[in-house]
Amino acid sequence: MDVNVNLDELQEIDVVFLESYGNYVILAIKTTGGKKNDILVLGEKNSLLYSEKTFGEKDYRIFKHTLQKQYGESTVLTLLTLRSTLEDYSGAFKILDETIDSLEAEYRPGLAEETTTKLRRLTNRVEDFATLMMSLEERKIVQVNANLVTYDYGITTAKAQHLLDRCRNHLHQLRDIQRQAEMKESHEMNRNIAELASAAKKLAAISAILLVPVIIAGHFGFNFNYLTGLGAMPSAFPTLLVAEIALTALAAWYLKKMRWF
Repeated sequence: MDVNVNLDELQEIDVVFLESYGNYVILAIKTTGGKKNDILVLGEKNSLLYSEKTFGEKDYRIFKHTLQKQYGESTVLTLLTLRSTLEDYSGAFKILDETIDSLEAEYRPGLAEETTTKLRRLTNRVEDFATLMMSLEERKIVQVNANLVTYDYGITTAKAQHLLDRCRNHLHQLRDIQRQAEMKESHEMNRNIAELASAAKKLAAISAILLVPVIIAGHFGFNFNYLTGLGAMPSAFPTLLVAEIALTALAAWYLKKMRWF
């Protein structure tokens, strides 16, 4: 076909490639699922699909009249390739859609992040695909005349736009799921902090209450008969015990009122 281009290189690039070479135009369409890009070499009389895809007589049968028109072969080959690529995109989206449903039921951070990355990559591919469809419809590539297959081309364009809308909506849905999970995690953390604070209060209250009996027990450890300075008051020691018991009860009542335990 007198086109000297390394098509293998075009199968690996991650952008839509479109370039004219004399009477031919080369179009690289990004695929998904680890497949190599579809490369179309389109001319007025001869066209080539360099791809893992294959189309048989059944695929061309309904376009037998279109194939006989000028640029009919290149137009039909492009349409078949675009439809097949869109089916691949839809299949990839279906898998991601099921994953998102599972994340709504049980959130897993690692899976959510991986799904977001894949969905964003797919959305970018579908956006490029929809832009390409619009360019072809505007006849920016002479070798593709969408008017020859208006009905089929219109359906493919509508499906591409619908898939693009769904991809964008699901990206928002993923963000909402992640936001809700983060809020739930934050509430759980705040609740745990509150429980720890409550436990610390209870321990502090118990320590404060038990401190008074410890002081009382300390009095019985004195190794002399009368407290210094209280020898003239024989009832001083019993009075002190009663005061300490009263203070213990008062401390317990106050801390109970403050809801420390």
